[in-house]
Amino acid sequence: MNRRRPRWQGLFAAALATALGAPFLGALPAAAADPGPKPAALLRKADGQVLKALGSKDRVSFWVQLDSQADTSAARKAKKKADKDRAVIEAKTAHAASSQKALRALLKNAGAHYTPYWISNTIEVTGDKALAEKIAARPEVASIRADEAVKLPVPLNATTEPKVNGVEWNIDRINAPKVWNEFGVRGEGVVIGSIDTGVDYRHPALAASYRGLKADGSYDHAYNWFDAVGTCAGDAPCDDYGHGTHTVGSMVGDDGNGNAIGVAPGASWIAAKGCGTESCPQSALLAAGQWMLAPTDADGENPRPDLAPDVINNSWGADSLDTWYQAMVQGWRDAGIFPAFSNGNAGPSCDTAGSPGAYTNTYSSGALDSSDRIADFSARGPGVDGRVKPDIAAPGVNIRSAAPGGGYVAKSGTSMASPHTAATVALIWSAAPSLRGDVAATEALLNDAATDVDATSCGGTTEFNNIYGHGRLDAYAAVSAAPRTNVGALTGTVTADGEPAAEIQVDVDGPMHASVHTKADGTYSLPRLVAGDYRVTVSKFGYVTVTADVTVAEDTTVTHDAALTTAPTGTVTGTVTSASGPEADVTVKVQGTPVRVETGADGRYTLTVPVGSYRFGVTPLNHCAAAVGVAVVVAKGASTRNVALASRADVFGTTCRQTTEAYPAGDTRLTLNPPTGSYAPVTLPFPVALYGHTYDKGWVTRDGQLVFGSLYLGDNGGLPSTSGANGALSPFWDQLAMDASSGVYTSVRGTAPHREYVVEWRDMLLARDPSQRIGFAATISEDGTYTFHYKDIGDGAFEHGGGATIGAENHDGTDAFLYSLNERSLRDGTAIRFRPEGHAVVSGTVTDANDGKPVSGATVAVTRSGTAVDTVTTRADGSYLTQIPATTAVSHRISVTAPHYMTGNSTFTLQSLSAVGTATALRTGAVSYETDADQQLIMTAGERRTRTLTLTNSGAPAAYSVAEKNGAAWLKVSPASGSLATGAGKTVTLTFDTTAAKPGTVLTGTLVVASESGRAPSLSLPIEVVVPAYRTGIDVGADTASVDGAGDTWSPDLGYADGSYGYVGRATTPTYTRKDIAGAAGSRQQQLLRSGRQGVTAYRFDAVPNGTYEVELGFAEPAAMKPGQRVFDVTAEGAEKVSDIDIRLESGGVRTALAKTFTVKVTDGGLEVGLSAIRGDTLINSIRVTQRPDLV
Repeated sequence: MNRRRPRWQGLFAAALATALGAPFLGALPAAAADPGPKPAALLRKADGQVLKALGSKDRVSFWVQLDSQADTSAARKAKKKADKDRAVIEAKTAHAASSQKALRALLKNAGAHYTPYWISNTIEVTGDKALAEKIAARPEVASIRADEAVKLPVPLNATTEPKVNGVEWNIDRINAPKVWNEFGVRGEGVVIGSIDTGVDYRHPALAASYRGLKADGSYDHAYNWFDAVGTCAGDAPCDDYGHGTHTVGSMVGDDGNGNAIGVAPGASWIAAKGCGTESCPQSALLAAGQWMLAPTDADGENPRPDLAPDVINNSWGADSLDTWYQAMVQGWRDAGIFPAFSNGNAGPSCDTAGSPGAYTNTYSSGALDSSDRIADFSARGPGVDGRVKPDIAAPGVNIRSAAPGGGYVAKSGTSMASPHTAATVALIWSAAPSLRGDVAATEALLNDAATDVDATSCGGTTEFNNIYGHGRLDAYAAVSAAPRTNVGALTGTVTADGEPAAEIQVDVDGPMHASVHTKADGTYSLPRLVAGDYRVTVSKFGYVTVTADVTVAEDTTVTHDAALTTAPTGTVTGTVTSASGPEADVTVKVQGTPVRVETGADGRYTLTVPVGSYRFGVTPLNHCAAAVGVAVVVAKGASTRNVALASRADVFGTTCRQTTEAYPAGDTRLTLNPPTGSYAPVTLPFPVALYGHTYDKGWVTRDGQLVFGSLYLGDNGGLPSTSGANGALSPFWDQLAMDASSGVYTSVRGTAPHREYVVEWRDMLLARDPSQRIGFAATISEDGTYTFHYKDIGDGAFEHGGGATIGAENHDGTDAFLYSLNERSLRDGTAIRFRPEGHAVVSGTVTDANDGKPVSGATVAVTRSGTAVDTVTTRADGSYLTQIPATTAVSHRISVTAPHYMTGNSTFTLQSLSAVGTATALRTGAVSYETDADQQLIMTAGERRTRTLTLTNSGAPAAYSVAEKNGAAWLKVSPASGSLATGAGKTVTLTFDTTAAKPGTVLTGTLVVASESGRAPSLSLPIEVVVPAYRTGIDVGADTASVDGAGDTWSPDLGYADGSYGYVGRATTPTYTRKDIAGAAGSRQQQLLRSGRQGVTAYRFDAVPNGTYEVELGFAEPAAMKPGQRVFDVTAEGAEKVSDIDIRLESGGVRTALAKTFTVKVTDGGLEVGLSAIRGDTLINSIRVTQRPDLV
């Protein structure tokens, strides 16, 4: 995984412009209008992986290749290697500035995240499909390809084989010892570069040959090491996989104690880490390749083309053919750098050579075993354009070489073969310096010296075939054939102020260029220089540079001594400040010199340098402030140069500053999910904003992240990145572990609208070094700010952020504030407050003014001068939060709307970093109803009845309407609509009309009361009107008809007559009381129950339609009667329906109402309700029979 995008990438090209006077991709003139998107162009230019990704993802990272490359032919004509390097860089940067101009303007206008590379005229872009279509439509765009990392070769089985004459078998097999012994060269004066997984620079077999080793035993990694992947802590080389250490060991390794593992142990090495533990990101390989052309200092500044390596070994590659790195290789060749590559491990089939080894402009190696046979895994040709590949075969099976940690291990692969070839070039160029930088002539020398192998099964000839290439590598034969004549030597001693001086740089320029540093005793030696006239320059910082002309003759040694004197100096003092105040621990580096100081707690620095013009690089530990370079002219004496650092910001506008806020503590421990215990879901008690998105849920990870967007559990990486985790705060994203004293806690503090949610990681272990611990916390406020806090930071590099990602990222991984990545950036007690400049937060709650409870789903609209700014809706608890653009103080209107509520408006002045909290109580009606209408009415056909509906409103004034849901004609409402003031009421008349109804039917409907009442805007009352085919009610004991309060008619009591209705009984007597009947509602029911009849045996109803009938009986004892004195049963159609009726017992008193109701099915056209006495006489006061079509 690409864990960081090194800061070097942003500085290198700009530094080159200064160093070389070359044009740079800086300020771009206005471009012509972008062509419109053309989907056909995208289909034609993009590869399948890009198209697939764009179809399924919002944003994708891809590479845009332009259709032209720089003309670097002028570099080939230069005589000196350094001049070749400069010519290549000048041509490529100028061409990129011109050809990328319009495309970069398009990307800038689109707000896209992109990184241009001048070395291959390509741009890495992160964007969506619409942007990709615009890019593809540009005529200068040749192709769009996927951002696919190159996989590292899978380790192959290997065993250690016996040594030969004290050296490894592979070193002996190519005759390297014969070169050392007979020609006296071991690669001296030649520098080999490695692009691989890194190097263990302290390994006993590698330390002495590292160009960064100084005469006093210390190291200077500037210009000698570059971590393009970003996985090594600090500035020193590392190797977290072991591949690079092994390959470098095969080139230069020798511990002087029996471990002669390298072909050219006299050569020096430098390295760029382009690969991680699993793969090599394309961006890292391109960055590493650019750096090799002009290495920089540790800050990615002051590029030095003259310090480029002579040879670059590349033991990496893909199994497929892809020319994306071809322009890089050509740049190296034109600069006089030999490009050595492995041919791949995809054999034994033909046509398996991988790129870049299969390119026509690389020199690739296949792998031999100790029997001089090609290895089964060694990839076969042909390569690109049918070119025979590999170019040569070298030992690559059971190769013993260096392993990180000081040990040794055997490995197999073409990765092991290529270093033999690269180091053989070092032997050739050391023995024959006139060939140095002449790549084509050197290739021809290697080819001619190789031992032919007749193996043509994959094509080719005995002399040049797709299995062995030109044959087996022979270093001795190649060096023997090299033009080693016309060579002399230059030696001497350098003193400084009269004493022998170490680490003095001696440069010679003439027929060739060479550079060397003096040893501890002040001596230097350049044993192999092409004979001729040279300008010798002797220099060291702090001394006056001395130059002289010398002539080197063939087969002679010339001695040239030099004496340096101390240069006059001046002292510069100053104070470094930022938005956080005086800046402590700021590194002030005098570029191009070893002078580097740090500011004190008061931000002050003092340094002394020789008189002259300089550029000070000012790099703060506080990464809220931007590093800056300032030009300073130093004169004798004292002078002052204060520096004000600008604040860093991301695209969204986030800035930060260090504060003195107290460390927050959590109070609720989180349980991290098993089995890994690596994260826990959390729900925030209030919403928060991050990069314009609002969140109230997320995850807290053990490894130092609070993630609101997509969760990702893995190694830390650079920001922004479209891969997870997105929408996240990363106060300390690293590999962490926990023990009994560790824990992750949360808490809430503060008051709205500035409440803070706290996540505290307490006493966490650094997994890579459990002896190191750290405590840190993140607080995120509802006002849009967030703060990272740190404590218990000791002396360990990882505790200071050496392996961590610190920063914040937006929801889709396209913008981020990367505070630091795998670099020292913290001290104990650090607190970093992040502020979204140019934005304000509006939050609040929306409630119902009547009941004070939340209103969910309300719309909150923010406008500025009538223009919509943002719209959000309230959550279930009525709360909302939105983050909006805001710069200068301007009035904003906040309007809250919800269905059936009055709009709530408020006005606030908002500016950058404002935080406004609102509490809006929306006014609305609260209309309710009461009615005397039963939900079921029984009306015979042809009737009209009225009922009332009483409306009341306890809320704000509200309009209302009342209607039957489907507009039924049998129900009329008056008034059907109106308005109700606060506290007012309204009586609505409901008229039910069965004139048009068919007897024996049921009318159903729903009465709807609609109003502007937020809580209940629609009240529904189901209504059913039963229209029976037959209904007769008898007011027993009465001799006249009556109508009750409900409008129902009660007929007089009659004796039964055939074909009609009436009572049956031989000795019946009417009863009557003038006293009130308890439990009888209204005068009409009182009247029904005051009269009655005793001794009745039945009531008969003739000529009734068949069907289900409801029988309603009313009873009330008229005079003193004790329980048990009157008991009788009731039957219907011969079946007992109510048994043992004891009116006095069941009603509870005299003149107290009792009702009985039951149903019966009639099938014979008549209905008889019988009363059968058990004790005393029967008694009945009212009876009604109703046909019920609704009960069928």
